[in-house]
Amino acid sequence: MKMNSPSDCFIKELGPIYGYLPYFRSNKVKQITTQNNQSFKIGRFTINKKKEHRDFVIIPPHSTYTFPEIEGPACISTIWSTIGPSLGHIYNIGLWVLDLLIFYDKLSSLKEAWIKIYFDGEKTPSVCAPYGMFFGGNAFGEYTPFHSKFLGMTSGGYVCLFPMPFAESCRIEIVNTGKKYIAPLYGAITYNTFEKVDENIGYFHAKYRQEKHPEKGKPYIIFQGTGKGQYIGCNVSIRGHKRFRIPIFQPSFFFLEGDCNIYVDGEETPSLSYTGTEDYFMGGWYFTKGKFCTPTHGVTLKSNKWIDWLPVGRGKIAMYRFHYPDAIAFNQSCQVALNHGEFNQVDAHYQSVAYWYQREPHDDFFEKNGGGP
Repeated sequence: MKMNSPSDCFIKELGPIYGYLPYFRSNKVKQITTQNNQSFKIGRFTINKKKEHRDFVIIPPHSTYTFPEIEGPACISTIWSTIGPSLGHIYNIGLWVLDLLIFYDKLSSLKEAWIKIYFDGEKTPSVCAPYGMFFGGNAFGEYTPFHSKFLGMTSGGYVCLFPMPFAESCRIEIVNTGKKYIAPLYGAITYNTFEKVDENIGYFHAKYRQEKHPEKGKPYIIFQGTGKGQYIGCNVSIRGHKRFRIPIFQPSFFFLEGDCNIYVDGEETPSLSYTGTEDYFMGGWYFTKGKFCTPTHGVTLKSNKWIDWLPVGRGKIAMYRFHYPDAIAFNQSCQVALNHGEFNQVDAHYQSVAYWYQREPHDDFFEKNGGGP
């Protein structure tokens, strides 16, 4: 009987993240990009790919760029992209260059561009979210470098490392919902081919929703899904509304008093209940030390201006949380509810992207509740 060497056992025990790397794989790694795209128009001018080698695309107002369709079975392993500021008239080109090279910190394109992903010819997208928030950024159009286990914004780049398996096909769209050109957009999507996708494998989903004035007495719903799946996390941005507050007793981040409750398969008592919003995002005391990032949780933006402490201050914050390795499995349904204040009484603008895996079909909760452009 042949015994495995100690080193062989050690490599296997490390698991698929590290230990399996030395083992040869039969799948092929491929990629689709924005290179060599078709001709497009900027105003009255037509730019044709025959005249130059072009690596980027320009998306006109209220238009969509579609990446080449990927044929399955396959699994997307990496999405890398970068985006420029929105460009209006040609005389704005000087300001656009300054924004891109010097002031690359606040971009309207992060809110106006949306990413949509369709698997296996589905009619409604499994992924539908503003570009910046999908990659873990905030809802305020501010570029804030960070890196987590699955998402990152790294020195001008935007990275997604969520595995996205599919059996038949995948179509990825970037939609410009604004009134200006998005110029330019670069992208590279890397994927692995397979012989088949197992029936026990879930499809990746990411959906955006918002409530400008959450209803009093009712929590803000980050995620609600039906079927069999796993909720794996969220990215949440909150900004308080101007109104009279009692200083000290009602600070500008008073909305963080809201608890987070996760209900699985229709239960009345939540499976998980966190004692405050910052507690769910693994912080404390209203994130007393400000911004930070870890592989599974972090704060990418927190205002700290003197006006936040006045009765009319508007505190704003952006946070992410991934349930790894504690993904929330559900067989029938799952709901993630975030209270806005201790008794759902604080008025604030909530925006979020939920991330989860499930088999199709997904329900229309997000489509009915502010989940698309």
